[in-house]
Amino acid sequence: MKVKMKTKIAVMALTLTLILAACSKEDADDKVASTSTDNAATTSAPAEAAKPAAESAKPVEAPADAVPNLSAELDWNTIPDLKDIGNFPFFTAPHGLKINNEKDGLSEFFDYEKLENYTGVGIYTTEGKLGILAFDCADGKDFNQRLFDKSIDDFIDKMGAKQIFKGEYPANETKNAAILNKLEENMWGGKHGSNGLVRDGSDSPIAVYAFKNNGKNYMVDIQSNSAQGSIFIMELKAFEQTIKKYTAEAIKKELDTSGKAILNINFDTDKATLKPDGQKVVDEILTLLNENPTFKISIEGHTDNTGAADHNKKLSADRANAVMYALAGKGIDIERLKAVGFGADKPLAANDSDDNKAKNRRVELVKF
Repeated sequence: MKVKMKTKIAVMALTLTLILAACSKEDADDKVASTSTDNAATTSAPAEAAKPAAESAKPVEAPADAVPNLSAELDWNTIPDLKDIGNFPFFTAPHGLKINNEKDGLSEFFDYEKLENYTGVGIYTTEGKLGILAFDCADGKDFNQRLFDKSIDDFIDKMGAKQIFKGEYPANETKNAAILNKLEENMWGGKHGSNGLVRDGSDSPIAVYAFKNNGKNYMVDIQSNSAQGSIFIMELKAFEQTIKKYTAEAIKKELDTSGKAILNINFDTDKATLKPDGQKVVDEILTLLNENPTFKISIEGHTDNTGAADHNKKLSADRANAVMYALAGKGIDIERLKAVGFGADKPLAANDSDDNKAKNRRVELVKF
């Protein structure tokens, strides 16, 4: 009986020892787990604290449910005023690359144009002097996109221009349709063909910058892909109206001074039909002739050199006749009038730009 009792006590003691050992292990595990959790919290805290700084370096992105803003503004008070950066267009070709059809540092130039700049949340529309630099490889090899991107990024970073946006075009989704349609307007036809910003997925990211220099504001849009690199730089300027209102008095002054008056009378495109504002100019000519009954004038039509020469000559003659018969129909003796068309034979300026072509499309009144 004593042996049995001793055996029973020994078994109970062993069992208690095992239970205590198990409890000690669980406590130790809990402590380790607690320590690991504390350490994890300690190491992750700086990462969380650093996250806003990392995010602040990213270009501005629109919230997923943002309404497209087609009239975004830019606070030019926040844009850096750069010094000692040279003259417009400020950029040159990196070694190994060239500017296609280069003239005065540009591939194309427009004295007055519009540029739709994507800000990441909307469109900032600017107008002014636009220069386009189209880059290609200088040695006939394939275009080196990495060389272009690295060279331009480094230059503009050292230059100090402010980055407005850098990334891809907005996704091709219904909510972005209005913005994408505006960006599609960034296409210009020049002397050497069409140039513009293209929407081509991740292969053609865009970057938009702004800076000031010598009292002028500039926007720069940069885009590259595996085939080409392009820089679109605009010197902002407000539109200046240079068309003067024609009056009988002003026309008479020109006729008295030089024997002729140069008028821009608007017709429907490729037609001899007077537009409403063109009819107003004809009314001023009518007033001139009624107030000066001895005046005799030759009405001479001119065009630019776009299109066939024979067609232009006929069109200019038809327009001159349209003015003449409009005056005769209002009581002016036809004997006091002549009409002739010269087409593009007598340009006022070389037909090498849109502005010059506009000057050449005209009607002249010549005393006879």
